Amino acid sequence: MKKLVTQLAIAATVGTCCGTASAQCVFGFDGSAPEDSRGPAPAKGIQGSMVRAFTSCGSTEYPNGNATTESGTYACQPITPPTAPPFSPDPTPYDFAATGKCTAKAKAALIKDCSTTTNAAGASLGLRSGPCHVTYVSGSCTGILRPDGVTPINGTLDDGWEFATLSRATFDDRDGGDMTVIDFPVAFSYSMPHDGKMEFDSSSAEALLPLVGPNGAAMPACTSIEFVDWKIKDPEGATFARLGGATVPR
Repeated sequence: MKKLVTQLAIAATVGTCCGTASAQCVFGFDGSAPEDSRGPAPAKGIQGSMVRAFTSCGSTEYPNGNATTESGTYACQPITPPTAPPFSPDPTPYDFAATGKCTAKAKAALIKDCSTTTNAAGASLGLRSGPCHVTYVSGSCTGILRPDGVTPINGTLDDGWEFATLSRATFDDRDGGDMTVIDFPVAFSYSMPHDGKMEFDSSSAEALLPLVGPNGAAMPACTSIEFVDWKIKDPEGATFARLGGATVPR
């Protein structure tokens, strides 16, 4: 089973979803009308590619530029990868090879009987019985190079990469009814790199289990999760890539 790293902040965030109350699930509506029983629109999830991350140059409302584009838009030079002080005071020294890429996906699933849920290795998670929400998360990378810009990452020397997420959960809490909890971070560890390649395969249930127990890990059947941020962190904690798209002239 892939090693899993989860921020402790999630314990206070999602640990509320383990009581017994009548169903609500009227997201987007005040719920005052008895006939108003509409819930969140169903969504399967998301799949995308990760692009090299660079430091923000502010926004149109709050620009922070030292240059302008040909159209007069504020810009910043030189291009700078982000840092993650105090853990990583310098930008990540790793880079993509010409054919390198990283992809990630998350798939939401309504499980009829959560007690049948297993981890990536197929072992039972021991969750409570009954329906529940599980988001399955996986990803892979190829063609990542060491700081020398030539050698692919490999073995223990380059181990410690993470897929870091920030999520916003809205659900029909079994005690309190419909609610949105504070944004919570969860980080999944990639496998040990081999010849520039690495991967991970996990789920929200597997991530929550060691923190909030089997009841909390079995999120309510009425659950909507927004992905606020997805990023890949190098072994020193600096941001390497984020969800996006890119083109290269041929």
